[in-house]
Amino acid sequence: MSGAANPAPAASNTTAGQEYTRRSRRLSAVWALIVVVVAIVAGLGGYYYGHMSTSSSTNSATVTYYDDLASSEATFMTNVLIPEFEAQHPNVNINYVNIDAGDMVTKVAALVAANDVGTTLLAEDNLDIGELLYATGGGNDLMNLTSVASAIQPTTMIPSMAGVTTYETHAFGGEYFIPFRANTPLVWLNTTALGNAGISTTAGPQTFADMYADAQKLGSNSVMFQGGAGDDTATEMFQWDVQFGGNPMVYNDAGDTAAMSYLYNLSAYMNPGYKQAIYSEYAGLAQGKYQILDYQWPYVYSLLTGGNTSVTPMNANTLLVYPGPNGTGANAASHVIGGDVLAIPKGATNLWAIELFAQYLLSAPTQQLLMVDTGNPAVNSAAYVGLPSDQSVVDIAIEQALENPVFRPPVPWIETWVSYFYNDIFTPVVLNGGGLSAIAGAEANANSQMTSYLTANFGSSVASEYTAGDYGPLYV
Repeated sequence: MSGAANPAPAASNTTAGQEYTRRSRRLSAVWALIVVVVAIVAGLGGYYYGHMSTSSSTNSATVTYYDDLASSEATFMTNVLIPEFEAQHPNVNINYVNIDAGDMVTKVAALVAANDVGTTLLAEDNLDIGELLYATGGGNDLMNLTSVASAIQPTTMIPSMAGVTTYETHAFGGEYFIPFRANTPLVWLNTTALGNAGISTTAGPQTFADMYADAQKLGSNSVMFQGGAGDDTATEMFQWDVQFGGNPMVYNDAGDTAAMSYLYNLSAYMNPGYKQAIYSEYAGLAQGKYQILDYQWPYVYSLLTGGNTSVTPMNANTLLVYPGPNGTGANAASHVIGGDVLAIPKGATNLWAIELFAQYLLSAPTQQLLMVDTGNPAVNSAAYVGLPSDQSVVDIAIEQALENPVFRPPVPWIETWVSYFYNDIFTPVVLNGGGLSAIAGAEANANSQMTSYLTANFGSSVASEYTAGDYGPLYV
């Protein structure tokens, strides 16, 4: 297979900026179609739970596999999935590296620049993949997979997934990634505490006003918010901004201001630990440290219900999980969709070994194991057949959330956008207690800095399109 990639436009070229805008919209539209269909196929019947045949190759190789997983997910990967693969393919070893999605971009870019990629496969956030497709200064750090994609992708890929090749080829001149996982955050409630406070335990708060009222009834320390890291906090606020009618990418329209105002007011009822909390924080819900976990990824379902021995297991009588409250804007019920794609850095070696592991990760048995363990929707339709009945509660919540998906644009400057939001808006307004009066100035400052950054690094055309809102949320 040729490692030549379709070159991306130079960041400083105005025409290139316009082409990037068109391409990013196509990529996000494709991802939107992918995840919507995932929800549709979730009710299929039984299937044969077979295993892939063991490798007959006489060659041997070690595949370095980069992924960004929570600790419990990483443990499942290293203790279950990788040993199973290595047993099936004794001539292939997996060197698993758990690394932050943003750091993965930096690491892969450095390997490509040094011509030191080796035998490498990565599972990258669908948002961050744009940084590798459009490396700073032009170029592309990903291998063109067009000639091998059909061998890696299972024949039972969801129909929209099977059409990704056509869209990617049109947008990028080749296929550079293969969908691997989908994800959406949910809201989790301790129904025992809610009942003691006179709050309904049959359904969660349906609006943000309801949630605020419930927090008041529960008192201080009742809400957990992921406020301890830029990416986690920005993901949560992206959804809130959208639900309040805003465009979070520009930071400072009326909907964004309304969402930030609500967040500041709600912070009075948050557990102080929210200032350090990231998406690995969940145990406090079962321990009674707070009663509303707003938002958390589906993987914690199995941990809250018995997978974490350090907490008393919750069950259907004590744990309520649902998509979350609706906002006040035109897209009040929208839910942000995340996910990961498989990609191979340009210049990788021993492609046969990489392809074997990628095939394994996308196989129906592996996809179902991942779905049951982590709660993430699979991209292989065969994985939805014969799911354990005890997954129904969280599966229903996921399907409901996926009915109104919203997607973050996969722009190559997403980490810069996150940085300005977290450091220049969230930190001074909420963490440092600047309050409502500080919101407008902080948002305007972030917008100005983002515009200047884009002008300097991607050209005036991209900066103008940014200020006009062209890089806003993408809806289905």
